[in-house]
Amino acid sequence: MKNKTTHGIKELIKSLINNLIWTGQNKGRPVYARYGVPLLFVILVTVFKLQLNDLIGVKSPFLLYLGIVCFSAIYGGTGPAILISITSVLTADYFFVAPVGAFSFNTDTCIKITLFLTECLSLTLLSYAVKVAYQQVNKNEQLFKAMIEKGSEGIILTDRSGVRVYCSPSIEKVIGYTAEEFLELEAWVLADPEELPWMMEQLDGLMKHPGKNISFIHRMKHKNGNWLWIENSITNLLDDPAVNAIVANFYNVTERVTLEQQKEDFIGIASHELKTPLTSLKASLQLLNRMKDDPGSPNFPKMIEQANRSMDRITSLVEGLLNASRVNQGQLHITKSVFNLSEMIEKCCSHIRLEDKYHLILQGDRRLQVCADENRIDQVIVNLVNNAMKYASESDEIYLIIDKSGKMAKVSVKDSGPGISPDKIPHLFDRYYRADPEGIQYSGLGLGLYISAEIIRKHDGEIGVDSQLGKGSTFWFTLPIEG
Repeated sequence: MKNKTTHGIKELIKSLINNLIWTGQNKGRPVYARYGVPLLFVILVTVFKLQLNDLIGVKSPFLLYLGIVCFSAIYGGTGPAILISITSVLTADYFFVAPVGAFSFNTDTCIKITLFLTECLSLTLLSYAVKVAYQQVNKNEQLFKAMIEKGSEGIILTDRSGVRVYCSPSIEKVIGYTAEEFLELEAWVLADPEELPWMMEQLDGLMKHPGKNISFIHRMKHKNGNWLWIENSITNLLDDPAVNAIVANFYNVTERVTLEQQKEDFIGIASHELKTPLTSLKASLQLLNRMKDDPGSPNFPKMIEQANRSMDRITSLVEGLLNASRVNQGQLHITKSVFNLSEMIEKCCSHIRLEDKYHLILQGDRRLQVCADENRIDQVIVNLVNNAMKYASESDEIYLIIDKSGKMAKVSVKDSGPGISPDKIPHLFDRYYRADPEGIQYSGLGLGLYISAEIIRKHDGEIGVDSQLGKGSTFWFTLPIEG
């Protein structure tokens, strides 16, 4: 309570100083205030001196006016200070320099006036310099405060006894707690208990070495209960008299860590996915090489067919990687033309119908035409249908539905498979993400939906999914209708 009261008094004094004297440009104040207020003080001081004239006499006639000149320089600027200097000279000479009631510019008076004006000039320059210096300090303070409070990093100061003495307001952006709430929490209560012993060991070593800095990444629990990855940079400034604290700067690097983990997983998956068809292709070519002198062998066509399947699989994987690279570099180009959606869907899914394992049922408005890149939209639909076949393998009926929604055409691919967990839905269109059910790992690089989403966005459309566990999934996208 005492600290809050002291802080409140300091803020009040600072506010008064800022608003009355120092803050801002003097030219921002009205002219009548800049010149009128100092003149008013000259009048008040003159009246005051006249009332005490019998008591104190006319010694030091210019003394009290020096304070008004100083105030004028600070409050109004150089112009008012010069005006008040001249006004003070004339007023003092008229009322307090003999002969009183008349202007006297004899040698003695001129010397006093010269000294007074010199003092006034010195005070004006000094006051102006102080004002400019204070404004610069205040500006730097405000800039520093804005960087601390509005930045994306959290800053914590901890004293030698381990008590947190400061927490930047920006911490709320990082972990959800306000600065006041965080300071009331026990130290490290939000850290992962499994990581805490190692972290405390690092901090103990830091305390023994003034000026040392350590950085590490650890987990921290957000106010909403989710775990975040935090990069913490901690510096021992206990021996720095200007700081006298342990300074911790921390950032939310969850997205970066997650992406790095996904990349590592992706490299492993890509290696595995490419290894299988390459091994099969190599085996087929070795057998074909042995049978090259006997092309009439009944196994010869089978080996060629197997080699072609392996090559198609490799080509598909490489094409996916190339498309992902084009998306990342902004080089996924589209060439629009007008075409009928239902006709395009019939053609693009013909290979699935030939297998006669899945029934593709086309429903909706067969007349709708869109202006889009037909090959790219073909790619999107094939990917959605392949996903339905992969993840809803027991659902032998897959519906392709064409609807009109305002000025957009909507294409939906619906299955009656197991559905998708709600926690996975927000990530389905992320790069490298694969929504494999627990205990089941499907083939693929996790790039199909990511590339499909970018293709649809290039067409100014939307893409999404509606799914319930046990009730199947419906992936959909929209395209502008032709005309």
